[in-house]
Amino acid sequence: CPHPKPASLQAEVERGGLQQKTVMGGHDSIPPCLLAKESKQPFLLVKLRVKQKDVDFCLEKVVLRLGTEGDFKGYAHEWESEDIDCHLMGEGHIVHTPGEKKILILSRQGDSHKVTFKVLMETLPDYHLQWMDG
Repeated sequence: CPHPKPASLQAEVERGGLQQKTVMGGHDSIPPCLLAKESKQPFLLVKLRVKQKDVDFCLEKVVLRLGTEGDFKGYAHEWESEDIDCHLMGEGHIVHTPGEKKILILSRQGDSHKVTFKVLMETLPDYHLQWMDG
């Protein structure tokens, strides 16, 4: 899966409004390649922040990306080259069973597994999600 650029996040900044924040698309949060096949795949949970022009606050978005902590450096380099601050919040694995619309989240217990669950739930509301320590 290529490193997708968070273009919609940047577009939100260029449009200049936090009221537009909810318009950011689901495929930005979870790229299709993360769920492309039925298998166990590593994922990264990343918080993106973009400073808005002429104001003192940032737009934030949490995204899932395919890969491991080592892959984060490539993502970070691309995001930072576009003036997007990024922070690795967590990592783990997902097991996707598309025929059953089921996703098993394997990650360490803590705040990051709750955020991962929330991102998947909001993006894929018709899926059955389950979390296990892993």
